[in-house]
Amino acid sequence: MKFDKRSPLFKRFWYTIFVLVLIHFLGFITIPGINSKELLNIANNSPLTILSMFSGGSFDTFSIMSMGVTAYITAQIIIQLLQADVIPKLTEWSKAGEVGRHKLDQTTRALTFILSIVQATGITAGINSLTNGRFIINGTWYTYFVISMLMTAGTFISMWFADQITEKGLGNGVSVLIAAGIIAKLPTIVGNLYPSLKCYQGFNWYILIFLVVVFGLITLLIVWFTSSELRIPVQYARREAGTGEESYLPLKIIIPGVVPVIFASSVITIPQTLLLMAKPTQSSAFARIVKEFFSLDTTVGILIYGSMIIFFTYLYSIVQIEPEKLAENLQKQEAYIPEYMPGVSTSEYIKQLLYELSLPGSLFLTFVSIVPMILAHHISTSLQIGLSGSSLLIITGVLVDIGRQIKGLKIKQNYGTFFNKQYEFK
Repeated sequence: MKFDKRSPLFKRFWYTIFVLVLIHFLGFITIPGINSKELLNIANNSPLTILSMFSGGSFDTFSIMSMGVTAYITAQIIIQLLQADVIPKLTEWSKAGEVGRHKLDQTTRALTFILSIVQATGITAGINSLTNGRFIINGTWYTYFVISMLMTAGTFISMWFADQITEKGLGNGVSVLIAAGIIAKLPTIVGNLYPSLKCYQGFNWYILIFLVVVFGLITLLIVWFTSSELRIPVQYARREAGTGEESYLPLKIIIPGVVPVIFASSVITIPQTLLLMAKPTQSSAFARIVKEFFSLDTTVGILIYGSMIIFFTYLYSIVQIEPEKLAENLQKQEAYIPEYMPGVSTSEYIKQLLYELSLPGSLFLTFVSIVPMILAHHISTSLQIGLSGSSLLIITGVLVDIGRQIKGLKIKQNYGTFFNKQYEFK
């Protein structure tokens, strides 16, 4: 089969690769006014490690792309929580169709700008404090302002590229950027793993084989679980019964995909970023609370992380599907779910299904995120962040989503070829 270079799939694939390569090169543009070598002295700092992972290593050189889309993700979380009957105006916009979504998007971007400024200033001040003032060459307010604006500009550049990938490339732009960032860090993480597996008898091949088998099985489990769906039968009023055509409404078991994991990973870094900004003493109450409850190195922190994944799974399932709107669309198409009246009854039934699906989906996401993290923590600290279940979930989930989109594009392309051959004038 000849691969058509003019096909939409070909263009989308290479457009995505081009954007990711461009972002990678932008990650080498270091922000002026800082001594990036000082970052080597705090390389094991937990929140900075997570930020570096999400930005594809751009934080290692403190480039303009250092923060990636973390502030944008945080703003999305806040807006989605507030529109759930907390702020009436936001709730009204969420039900106002395309116009309302545009207003929510503008509000999210405005909040992203504010959060980016705060986060950039806090991180810069925190790193300067951790390095005893050697990170900032000239520690004036103007220097902090310029650095914050450059990092904020990098966040909006990342957001724009993410939108371009979603529109013209493959997959969800934000998720693709984060997955690409994690993949870019894998060679470094694997390199750091080698010394951890060495013992007095030589290299420990048994642990390495065990890790490969475990993560391979988890990957297969993730692919199977994320591809599974519940098919709800749907009937149309104008379609005759017994025609042999069956219609159904597919609902994935994990409806929001890897979004809850990304949200939880982003939220867990917020208190740690505030800790960097506040610069409290190690014995202060705030420092002890953050290190105990918002760290992936403690049992309590891991449990809170898992609870956030469960919460965001339930929240984002409702936000993404919108039962009322789905029931309304079915009614407009003169379609209905057997045994349920169109309208409110159908909406309540779909909402109940979403709650039922969110339970196994959220527990699965939590299990896969936490168990490999605990396992890796007892083998090598370099695996704690890099090859944890959360990273594996994000990478695998994004690849499955891209594979599903490619399949849809190929089907659409084949339909076009079929009709062209059938109706070609000779």
